[in-house]
Amino acid sequence: MPVELITVGSLIIEITPTQPGETLDTARQYTLVPGGAAANTVFAMARLGVGVRFITAVGDDEFGTLATRELVHFGVDASRVRRVPGQLTPVSFCSVDGRGGKQFRFYRVPGYASPMDGLREADFAGVERCRLFDFSEGSIRDDALRPLVLDTAARARAAGVPVLYAMNLRTGAWGRPDDAIRAIEQDAIARADIVVLNAEEVRFLTQCPGDDGLAAIQARGPRVVVMTRGGDGPVVVQVGNARADIPPYRVPVIYDVGAGDTFHAGLVAAALRDDPGRMTRDAWAAAVRFGAATAAIRVSTSADPRDLPTRADVEAWMARAAPSD
Repeated sequence: MPVELITVGSLIIEITPTQPGETLDTARQYTLVPGGAAANTVFAMARLGVGVRFITAVGDDEFGTLATRELVHFGVDASRVRRVPGQLTPVSFCSVDGRGGKQFRFYRVPGYASPMDGLREADFAGVERCRLFDFSEGSIRDDALRPLVLDTAARARAAGVPVLYAMNLRTGAWGRPDDAIRAIEQDAIARADIVVLNAEEVRFLTQCPGDDGLAAIQARGPRVVVMTRGGDGPVVVQVGNARADIPPYRVPVIYDVGAGDTFHAGLVAAALRDDPGRMTRDAWAAAVRFGAATAAIRVSTSADPRDLPTRADVEAWMARAAPSD
């Protein structure tokens, strides 16, 4: 499949109770799947038919073998998945309660289980030839990796390739004061044409309420801002001076880890049917609806990436479902 999109981020192993609603201390059976925010997005994009190249790194261990094999099985271009000798693949334990509550335990050990440190400039070659460069917060926390990612974004834009930044804020993973995080995030936003984030992240970045902060974010350069509310209200799409509010879908929740990542994937898959650099407000609104439907299907199934919907699945689901105001 031709590469349409290039993205960068971590690929980890996620271990979760097999029975939804169980906690890490009560479960007796667990399911093991490849995960991580960027990987969740990549798997969902691949299921939706997007030709995606994933720039990432794994340990030189069995988990690295498993995760890479799964990418290939899904049709992802894994030519830039680097296996780093002497490193282990990071692991996350997580559980959900079906009511929006989540518990995470991450095992990433600098110098021992931190393979993303092994990425090099050569891994980012070829971005000028894709249709969209996509990155998120997890790829800019590290001081060594951040310049490679932001330079790639700059090269993409110089070549006329739109850049999308999905924030996915995790302040606890930074080990820095909020003001330092805010400055780096604002720099990342200034490198993007399209920004996807939630209302809390808008508030963190601008120190204004979500809707009031949209203008401040656009003032930093992005033409398109998509603000989600986690199912608590409409998704806002701001394209230049034009705005649309898209009501969410209401579905029973079984496993909602990666819901935002799956929304991100659906949004991108729909946008790549068009021209992400030139789409109108109405076209972005349609892409948001597709992303919301993709995420709704995801959270009402399971943790297994094989249960992610195809494009045909989403289109059929949208034909019989209606958003809720």
